[in-house]
Amino acid sequence: MDRTIENALDDISLIKAVIVRTQKDFAKVAKFFICIGVVNGIAWIIEETAYFIRSFVGDGSWIVQFLGQGYRLLRFVGYISLFIIYYKKIKATNNDISEGMIKIWGMVLIGSYVLSFLYIRLLPIGNDDRLIALWRCRELIEVLPVIFALFMTGILTKRIIITACTSLYSILYFVLFASMKEITYGNFGGQGGAQMPLSSISVKCIMILGMFFLGWYLKIGAKEHGD
Repeated sequence: MDRTIENALDDISLIKAVIVRTQKDFAKVAKFFICIGVVNGIAWIIEETAYFIRSFVGDGSWIVQFLGQGYRLLRFVGYISLFIIYYKKIKATNNDISEGMIKIWGMVLIGSYVLSFLYIRLLPIGNDDRLIALWRCRELIEVLPVIFALFMTGILTKRIIITACTSLYSILYFVLFASMKEITYGNFGGQGGAQMPLSSISVKCIMILGMFFLGWYLKIGAKEHGD
């Protein structure tokens, strides 16, 4: 009888140890999401700077061209670098759940970016209604994989809040996408700017604020349950 109780206590201790390690591994994944938000935030600042300078020197300036390409390259290189860095860290912990999350997000962020780039290059030149519709569909290549990855993150971490917030954003996004409403974007000080769909603005918000708060939420959860 005493041996049975001792074995049960050992099993409970093992389960607690696994839970603690898993939560601490989630803290590493949380930093990954925060860094994704930071990369997109820096890219947004560069993009806004390009719009601001364009209002004074025009589209033909090499500075505008450099910044316009620079913020896209920053995101791509940032995604690859963060995936490599955090995948190595998570791989060393032998935590299949955390490793799976990093793999999913790596494929989503890098893969969707490459597909979006190829899609743009394949589009014919013109501005008729058909081409405008095709151009808008490019946005779906970026956002749909992110929505899928957010749902998978909520499932893998068993966080109902993540799943619920993702569901609400999905509904909001498709309403904005279908409405085709646009606002002036990139017009600091009333200078420059361009018309951009509200759905595209929401994607920028989810990739900056959404990633930051996702990382913060997982980090708080890891601290409360893992330490």
